[in-house]
Amino acid sequence: MKPTGTAAPKPDADPEPEPAGVPYPHRIAFSEPHRHGIVLGHERDYNALAKWVRAMTPRRAAKPVSLVAEALTSNAHKHTRSGDPGGTVRVVLDIDPFLITIAVTDGGPRPDSVIPYPRLGGPRLAPLPGLHLVDQLAVYWEWDWAIPGAGSGPLTIRAKVENS
Repeated sequence: MKPTGTAAPKPDADPEPEPAGVPYPHRIAFSEPHRHGIVLGHERDYNALAKWVRAMTPRRAAKPVSLVAEALTSNAHKHTRSGDPGGTVRVVLDIDPFLITIAVTDGGPRPDSVIPYPRLGGPRLAPLPGLHLVDQLAVYWEWDWAIPGAGSGPLTIRAKVENS
């Protein structure tokens, strides 16, 4: 049953279940034709991500979308369990005629680590310097925890890039 009303679903809404035992990276299937997803493993090789972004996005938006997706995925690998063996990062693109939303969900904080809230800070001193690139290329970005109010657990950062 399709939801009613005018509110669009969040770009990182639950996809169809992932198949067990599929190696990374692998695509996520969504019922909406404008939504595409990929799950990456803990390896920091972003060639598969860049190739997938180019295949999913219009040519005119591929470069900024790819740069934003790579910056957010790199931050997830550097600062969360996503970069540890067995870790994953989920990247979802929601493409409409005017904006492309890139939603990157990490694996949550590492045990006994200080949780690095996404913030810009100084360009050279920033805990997450990739966010400066995101801030320059995106018309808007935000973040939230997967478990509302928990202040921990998987984190999703959404950035909107012009589809032009």
